[in-house]
Amino acid sequence: MRLHLKQARGIKHSSPTVNGSWFYREEVVCKVIKPVVLVLIFLCTQNIFCTEIWGEKPDYSKGPLLGKNMFIPYLIHYNFPALSAKSGEKFDFQYHLSTYYVQDASYVWNNPYPYSHSDVTRYYDTENVVRDYESCINEAGFAFNILEELQIGMDMRIFSYYGGFLDAFIEKFHKTFRFASGNRKFFLQNQIYINIPNDNGAPLFLDGPSTAFGDIDVWGKWTFFENKHVSLASLGAMKIPSGRLETLSGSNYPDIAFGIISDMRPVWFLTVYAQAGGVLPLSLKYYPMFNGLAGLEINPWKIFSINVQMNIKTSPISNDIGWTWNNVFDTEHKVYSMPQTNIMAGVIFIFKGFKWQFYFEEDGITNQGTDLTLNFMFSHKINYTAARLTQTKIARHPFSRTSSDRRPESR
Repeated sequence: MRLHLKQARGIKHSSPTVNGSWFYREEVVCKVIKPVVLVLIFLCTQNIFCTEIWGEKPDYSKGPLLGKNMFIPYLIHYNFPALSAKSGEKFDFQYHLSTYYVQDASYVWNNPYPYSHSDVTRYYDTENVVRDYESCINEAGFAFNILEELQIGMDMRIFSYYGGFLDAFIEKFHKTFRFASGNRKFFLQNQIYINIPNDNGAPLFLDGPSTAFGDIDVWGKWTFFENKHVSLASLGAMKIPSGRLETLSGSNYPDIAFGIISDMRPVWFLTVYAQAGGVLPLSLKYYPMFNGLAGLEINPWKIFSINVQMNIKTSPISNDIGWTWNNVFDTEHKVYSMPQTNIMAGVIFIFKGFKWQFYFEEDGITNQGTDLTLNFMFSHKINYTAARLTQTKIARHPFSRTSSDRRPESR
């Protein structure tokens, strides 16, 4: 009996019994079959999400993370929201509702700290504040496919600035993970004050809570090339100056923008997104801006994908505020002179035309971004042609009763 148990555990002997060798082979077979069974179970469960398993793989790309840059002063201008280059179905209508939560703080020492650094006392000197606020931005957008290759859209927003309520949490988060806190511990929490000096003469100033309607973005996308692995599209846009610079909800001037966007599908479960374009503010105060994006989507599932993106943008303004570049190099540069290199990471869920998106955004490379941006989005796609065909089929069904063939009720 002991011999059999040892052989069942995989211990070889010079003269195993028949039963012992059987136990040994049985365990080896189980070790081989177990991972194979698990893989088969995984593949079988994919039938819930996939329409094809053994044939040609379908395209489950869901598009890049859709969102506007909410860093001042980028947010008062048009910037590319990350669209997919794929064509759609004719007469597709899509709307989305999106909410951004922004937390930002940046301080300089124009005036010396009036207390002892060994015994930190919180105070508030606006001469030392560049940006200190929280904001909530609500967005609504619409898109319509005139043709399969031609899509037009419009986006609008409402901006709300306030002192906030998460300063303590953000500060402890930075301290816990030993991130640079930007001198937060010296200043009173949950305040609002924005004063960004610049060489362009733009009054980027706000000293109290504010809620205002923002600019309206109108855009058009033309998919001029598409095959199984690559989609290419051109994008043109214009910003209508419905927002106001006094409330940091617009620039008071229109912008025009042109760009190229692409979707590349090297393998069935992976999509690479890229875009590049320029934004031209129709005001001599601001500099033209470059907008670029590189993104990666992992999408082996029909209803779920994981996205990582990097947004690269140049600034519309410049100023003389010095800043050390994230301690990477022991050199100082002007704030807003470095390009913005925001990292976005999020997930997308999609089910029967309904879509949910969540991402967070951080710029830890050049520090040209908010401390934290969170985005929650819901969207829904409706195809009028499909809906009309469905109604027609129901009306023509032999068991359906329309108003014309209803018989009068007998009395």
